[in-house]
Amino acid sequence: MKIMITLALALTTLSLKAQDTEAVKSVIDRLFEGMAKHDTILVRSVFHPTARLQSAGLDKQGTPVLTLTSIDAFVKSIGSIPATVTVEERLKNYEIRVDDRLATAWTPYEFYVNGKLSHSGVDAFQLYKTDQGWKIIQISDTRKK
Repeated sequence: MKIMITLALALTTLSLKAQDTEAVKSVIDRLFEGMAKHDTILVRSVFHPTARLQSAGLDKQGTPVLTLTSIDAFVKSIGSIPATVTVEERLKNYEIRVDDRLATAWTPYEFYVNGKLSHSGVDAFQLYKTDQGWKIIQISDTRKK
């Protein structure tokens, strides 16, 4: 009897983790859907109010630099993309880990502007499970040509 109860609890835990993993993936997908549509309301909806964005790369002189962008500035930049310009972030895969109310997603990507590769790298997402669902609390990314 104890084995059956233990097995049932383990299966329930695995099922809940799988649901959380899919929910985290869905939030990330909504972000990139909003970017592609230039939909600032959709983009803003995936972020926690305290979220931040950081990019690790090189400046024009080749010096390593870490830049911080506010969510407001990021959303504004999405809204300022001309309707004639298409942007698409193609994720190669997802590595998602969930524990309680925190999740991490590691997603190698390629970023295209008007169908032409602009840059590539990795997005590292941190998400927090609020009462309204998963919200992005941080994105750190690398950018390579």
